[in-house]
Amino acid sequence: MFKLKGKEKVDDGDRPWLELLNSVEASTSTRLVTEMKNKRMVEKEGLKSCHEVGRNREDPKKFMEMGLEPPSNMPQSFNDCIQDLGGSEIKIIIQKFLQVIDLMSQQNRLSISLKQIKSTFLNEDEERMLNAKRQMAVAFVEPGLSLSVSTVNLAKWNIGSSLSYIINGDYSKVLKNNRDSLKPNAVVQIWLFRAQPNLQLGFALIKVIDGENSQVID
Repeated sequence: MFKLKGKEKVDDGDRPWLELLNSVEASTSTRLVTEMKNKRMVEKEGLKSCHEVGRNREDPKKFMEMGLEPPSNMPQSFNDCIQDLGGSEIKIIIQKFLQVIDLMSQQNRLSISLKQIKSTFLNEDEERMLNAKRQMAVAFVEPGLSLSVSTVNLAKWNIGSSLSYIINGDYSKVLKNNRDSLKPNAVVQIWLFRAQPNLQLGFALIKVIDGENSQVID
């Protein structure tokens, strides 16, 4: 048995061990740096691919190819639920593919890009409130068979180089309630309505086409 001396204590007689030790350290360092660079490249390419897929799939031509443009009418069950809430002024706001980030409870947000909405839907006071970085509580009809009605928040954020309306607040609870239903790349519609007695803003999330059932988002 022998005991390898520390580098600072190695004398000339042990020079081969010092050279071997330095060689091993250099090799290990180079390998770790290479692995880190490769990992960053994979992550970067994966993120780029994700963004490219998202942009392509949001193209209205894609929806036309799928027979989803113009959008289908609101299902009667949702219409009845909104009527029971005293809802009126029902109209579709956006049809979109759910992205992974829309389904992450840690992010707790569902985005509605201003570039993709089919029509404006806020009055001047509501728009002024959101532009002042404030949020407003809105009713939210969930996509499940039970048609549960939750309360979430509506905000307006800068995301990248564009503006988006954001549904957050208790949106993470909506995700939890519909964990088995909402998957990446599912096609959904977001409809607007106004409920009595004060014409409170409300939304309904309707799933049109299932997403990737094999992928579960935490």
